[in-house]
Amino acid sequence: MKVQEKGLRYKTVRISYVQNYFIIILLLVLIALLLPALDSWWSKLMILCTSFIVLILLLEPEAERVLREYLITNSEVTKIEGIIIKKRISIPYQSVADVRVIKGIAGRIFNFGTVVVKGMKDDIVVKGIKEPEVVYRIIENKIARMKGLVRLSKEKQ
Repeated sequence: MKVQEKGLRYKTVRISYVQNYFIIILLLVLIALLLPALDSWWSKLMILCTSFIVLILLLEPEAERVLREYLITNSEVTKIEGIIIKKRISIPYQSVADVRVIKGIAGRIFNFGTVVVKGMKDDIVVKGIKEPEVVYRIIENKIARMKGLVRLSKEKQ
């Protein structure tokens, strides 16, 4: 039985692969241009290779969404990846050294980005999520709250 953890769950959004979709459109235009010259062997080979590349570019966002999940709980940031074998990386808020938001041009237009949580040993890169500033503020607030609790417990002793 799978135990469900309390916290905010995030997955990569498809719009973060807008560059893939742009390349797919360009490759489909290339296929359309090669279609009239389909009688030559190299044209058929180019269409086959281009179709294979289009398929890979289309499946990449779906694979990312299936393979990776990010969880923000009250005590840690966790990255869970894998299908059959689940690999789990957690960084407790006490061990967080730095939190950053990275947004490219497309990310600013469509409001998606990457949040990088740097720990003492590991880093967690939360790729392509919607509203990364909100996630950044949530993590920063939880870190501040955790540090406030640590100070309070030290003062009591």
